[in-house]
Amino acid sequence: MRIVRTLEERARLAVAAGFRLGARPAELAPSQRELFSTLTQRAFAGVLEQAARAGCQAFVCGGELFSDALPSLEHVRTAMAPLGSARRAGMTIIATDEQPGQATDGTSFLAEVGLIDSVLNARGPASVMVSAANLQIALVTGGASGDLTAADLILALKAPSGDDLEPAAPASFADVVIDTCAPHAPCDRSPDMPVIETGWAGPSLERERQPGFVILDIDPRAGVIPTFVETEALRSERLAIDSPKAGGEVEHVVAPHLGATDIVDVELRGRISRSVWHDINPAGLIELAAAAGTLLRFDIDRLVVDEFNSQAGTTERASFLVNARRVSDGLASAASDESQRDLVAAARARVVEIAGRREPAEVIA
Repeated sequence: MRIVRTLEERARLAVAAGFRLGARPAELAPSQRELFSTLTQRAFAGVLEQAARAGCQAFVCGGELFSDALPSLEHVRTAMAPLGSARRAGMTIIATDEQPGQATDGTSFLAEVGLIDSVLNARGPASVMVSAANLQIALVTGGASGDLTAADLILALKAPSGDDLEPAAPASFADVVIDTCAPHAPCDRSPDMPVIETGWAGPSLERERQPGFVILDIDPRAGVIPTFVETEALRSERLAIDSPKAGGEVEHVVAPHLGATDIVDVELRGRISRSVWHDINPAGLIELAAAAGTLLRFDIDRLVVDEFNSQAGTTERASFLVNARRVSDGLASAASDESQRDLVAAARARVVEIAGRREPAEVIA
């Protein structure tokens, strides 16, 4: 580490990714899409407040701040008050964007009105110098840009950009790489350079992902010390239920968390009959949760729902619709961008529609 300057205090930066304000994922139930957007706004405001309370001199927003290249005025406004509070707390705000500088781009607009200090092109090459505790820190994307000889420390931001979420290559001369890539972006690792992952600060479609961000303490002797911090504004809970005998069992476990927890993931495991599955009524519970302000998601990867042959009195086969839902959930989680997830959601709706028919369906080319 090339830090030679003597500091009276540690330089402290917060780096967060995964907001995408305005996102309304198509794979969620319609009642939950607006709730997802609301939780994203809450996470953004909460993380900025946490960073200010922690005494961070700078805040770096990696990835895309908005879900759309041309966000609505409503979504731009939701970012203004939290950013204004952060600026008044003395934090320098840096953001990355796919094509900064467009007059109609939300991130560039926030920079024009003074709520964001600088916007870096996610693909680069671009750089900006940030002063924290009398330390000159260069943030770079995509490679070298400008004169960085005055920098005490060079941090390369590795951010996804473009429809395929292919991350731009980090600067080979950087001291540390800060990885802000989306969950499924291919992120290469360099054995010769420290890599710090920021996590995902907002709500995610990844059920195992704990919302959070990273705070970097920079000390001349100890170097860069990362600390993962959970997003306080998002309260999450994961529940597991084995082979429920009736739908009331599931509702009894879930009900106390509705309205009290922001995100509840329920893992259903074991083997149940189709009648119990219908008695659980996942769609009804999701609607109930959305009305209470809770994002409720079911994990059925380890659940088998059996069709029952009433004449023979035996189990025939696993439920086709439940298996179709399991496959579509897996495909949606593995999708690398919104357009692919939209296609999966549309295909799932079509399968459910066809499976519900009594008459033969035409083959779709």
